[in-house]
Amino acid sequence: MSSREALLLYKSLHRTIQRVFQGDLPALIAARDKVCEEFEKNRHVTSETAVKELINHGNEVKKILSESVIQVKQMDQERYRMKIRGETHMFENNPFREDVTEEEYRNANKRARKRGGSCDQAKEQK
Repeated sequence: MSSREALLLYKSLHRTIQRVFQGDLPALIAARDKVCEEFEKNRHVTSETAVKELINHGNEVKKILSESVIQVKQMDQERYRMKIRGETHMFENNPFREDVTEEEYRNANKRARKRGGSCDQAKEQK
């Protein structure tokens, strides 16, 4: 059963790599080579618990690749294009504030660390 799971994971990782690094040949080759290297390195592992740990690790890697890795291409001097897939996890986005000077930002961070709050709370208490 473990060798079947390992084979399914191997194929699944390669499909994930092709999807995530589509159009980026150097990254695709590097990721493919890394997967092949890791599977070859652990080919002779026979302990059932060790095999399960390796399979769990491989599944975590697959999840990270599919949900966290995006491709970014520079379009011109100040613009970039991100290739975000439907499976990409969207983290909470903190708004950018242009009305805060560098000095105010540093001071707000210092006050927030002392109080254990956020930068916005420290600025409001100023």
